[in-house]
Amino acid sequence: MPTPIRFLVSCAAALVLLAPCARADTLGLHLVSVHMPAHDFNNFNPGIYYRNDDGWTAGGFYNSLRQTSFYAGYTWQYRALGLTVGGATGYQYAVQPLLVPSLRLFSNEGFSARLAFIPRVEKRIESNVLHLTVEYSFARAPSTPETVTQLRRR
Repeated sequence: MPTPIRFLVSCAAALVLLAPCARADTLGLHLVSVHMPAHDFNNFNPGIYYRNDDGWTAGGFYNSLRQTSFYAGYTWQYRALGLTVGGATGYQYAVQPLLVPSLRLFSNEGFSARLAFIPRVEKRIESNVLHLTVEYSFARAPSTPETVTQLRRR
């Protein structure tokens, strides 16, 4: 099986395993990128990520260099804006610093599209990158008996 297909199958399996434990957490899919200037980068970047209620984020994807990358970090959210800071594997260094601002383009029924910007960094990243993801935020289940009682009264 080709590497991107095998990676997609792994991502789907992770999605099935993580979904039952999600609360108001977010599960996302990495999709595509556009590099400026283009060079010979891979623009099809399938992958998956998980962000918990507290902002801790982890994921993996098939990167622009045609390698598997994993990353972990923290995401600050303010309305439609996000900023993820952490580290990623699969590039020139064992762990490369990660600083990615993003913008939620729209949201409907828990589903959102997000556009991330990865800035060009001299001698590390040869292009500016726009990257598209889709994500789903799970509704939080009631955690206390009082909350369940209040919900039943509505």
